[in-house]
Amino acid sequence: MPARFETWPEPLRDYISKKRRVPRRMPLREARFVVFDTETTGLDLTKNRLLSIAGVGVTGLEVHLDDAFEALVLQTDVGGADAAVIHGMVSSDLGSGLPEDEAVARFLAFAGDSILVAHHAAFDVRMLRKAIAPHRGARVWNPTIDTAQLAQRLEDGAMSSGRAEGAGSREAYQLDNLVARYDIEAPERHTAAGDALATALLFQKLLKKAERRGIHTVGQLLAR
Repeated sequence: MPARFETWPEPLRDYISKKRRVPRRMPLREARFVVFDTETTGLDLTKNRLLSIAGVGVTGLEVHLDDAFEALVLQTDVGGADAAVIHGMVSSDLGSGLPEDEAVARFLAFAGDSILVAHHAAFDVRMLRKAIAPHRGARVWNPTIDTAQLAQRLEDGAMSSGRAEGAGSREAYQLDNLVARYDIEAPERHTAAGDALATALLFQKLLKKAERRGIHTVGQLLAR
């Protein structure tokens, strides 16, 4: 490894050392997916920060609760009543968390060479990239699947037709609405761990729907 890697958190070095291309011909039932969610102070990438990150593995089209990750992020000047209401966190929780780059590095090491899955994934992946950006050359290289886009791709009828384009269509594919539509029990929503699990259960159902549509390999699933 280049000398600059020596200053990186060890989990980040481990993640980079195991980089490999995911075989596109791999059957869906043999692939490991890591479904994850981040909780942040807001949706502005330039100024908002990461509060927590959680992920759970999906292998063999099943959600594996024993293959899970969760970390709070150290943020000493974030908290108070508003944060507690929105995120279920208080300053004391965040004060005992991991440094942001370390938390993301550990998550990436957990994910390894798996396919990352998230709801509205672009934002979450950008938060991961932002956290490790101070380490020159570090990047998130895993293939990524957005469950909102996957649901739109797989569903028929009015919700994916021209009649549903625009705001109504976007609303239909919010996580809350998809969880309700697919009859998913998700009791601990709006935490990183709760939303990661809800998204994983949704993804499990979408994978089974994909198989019924003749999608059986990683390459077919990743195709846009």
